[in-house]
Amino acid sequence: MSPPTQSSPHRVVVIGGGFGGLQACLKLARLPVEVTLVDRRNFHLFQPLAYQVATGAISPAEICYPLRRIFRRRHNVSVELAEVVDFDLAARRVGLRDVALGTAPEALEYDTLIVSGGSQYSYFGHDEWQEHAAELKSLEGALTIRRHILAAFEAAELEPDPQRQAELLTFVVVGAGPTGVEMAGQIAEIARDVRGDFRTFDPRAARILLVEALDRVLTTFPESLSAKALRSLENLGVTGRLGQSVVDVDEHSVTVQGADEATERLPTRTVIWAAGVTASPLARMLAEQAGEEVDRAGRLTVERDLSVAGHPEVLAVGDMVSVRQPDGSALVLPGVAPVAMQQGRHAARVVARLAGRDPKPFHYTDKGNLATIGRARAVADVKGVHLSGFLAWVTWLVVHLWYLIGFQNRLLVVIRWAVSFFTHGRGARLIAHD
Repeated sequence: MSPPTQSSPHRVVVIGGGFGGLQACLKLARLPVEVTLVDRRNFHLFQPLAYQVATGAISPAEICYPLRRIFRRRHNVSVELAEVVDFDLAARRVGLRDVALGTAPEALEYDTLIVSGGSQYSYFGHDEWQEHAAELKSLEGALTIRRHILAAFEAAELEPDPQRQAELLTFVVVGAGPTGVEMAGQIAEIARDVRGDFRTFDPRAARILLVEALDRVLTTFPESLSAKALRSLENLGVTGRLGQSVVDVDEHSVTVQGADEATERLPTRTVIWAAGVTASPLARMLAEQAGEEVDRAGRLTVERDLSVAGHPEVLAVGDMVSVRQPDGSALVLPGVAPVAMQQGRHAARVVARLAGRDPKPFHYTDKGNLATIGRARAVADVKGVHLSGFLAWVTWLVVHLWYLIGFQNRLLVVIRWAVSFFTHGRGARLIAHD
């Protein structure tokens, strides 16, 4: 690649306005390059707090920020609202499909391409389950879950049959990673917070079942913190169904299977899916163009500098990739925001270095794990220091506020959290129908 010049600015196309793509653009905005950010949504979603939208703790606008607003003073960064449909690596073109009002171009040409497609939840070959088990990877999914949870309480208020009422008040969360644990804890908090709002039943009678195929929750945390997290969940009223796998999901139930292969049907109207992820389809599209393979989770293996094999001008970051190691093995990094953010910044540095010297390998700096369970309940593993309870919860609050985009959003979320903490109120308990 030739270095950028005044007569012909270096064109960088960034796919995806998530954590990786956003960080790449923010860093590239300081360089003498021309950047085009492509996303099918016009906003950046702070996905770690999506579960709080799903439980009515905060409003959607408080964790979303318009992409154009972020780059309004970065004149070398433009935003295209479109969906990527194909890549032509030989011609250095990205094919697009319009998602607005027919205004998007059919293709974009690039000198350097950065792809940050992220991931989506995997239903383990049963895509039909998605109709009955909403996910938390998108704002639309969070709003669907909020509608289901709140509608379940409303329906229970009017249901005279005790058995059907119990079915409505049973909430099944599949997957006991950070998202599943946080979601289960928040549903338990809702049941406590709204106990004075209903007349015909006590919301605290709700059953919250956390289903996990492995033998403990939060498997990426030390065992001691996993045990503390489970105890906190149980104190809130969450029942852990550990060592059980989901084998069927329908409109009225979830069927689980234990290690002894015995199955059990759990009647429920609300299922939330937080188990397993698969890479964005963009990873497979890139792999086919580059003559590479993807792994079982759909991830593309990139070189140590995050470039696609045989195409140093194409970089891929985030949940959709694994990184090739010196011995040829593929390193799968945690599917968390800090990984994507560090990779996005590294990709921008690669663009800056291409004109001068060979890019350095990417190295991930693990700053620790955090998970919140409920009000003043959390666990944290920060560089070997294990925290739990109120101190871990405060740490979680500070970290998430630090990374939230926009001063106004930070201020509003702080106010919301303070009101919720002292009053047990949830101001965003709104049922928005399709």
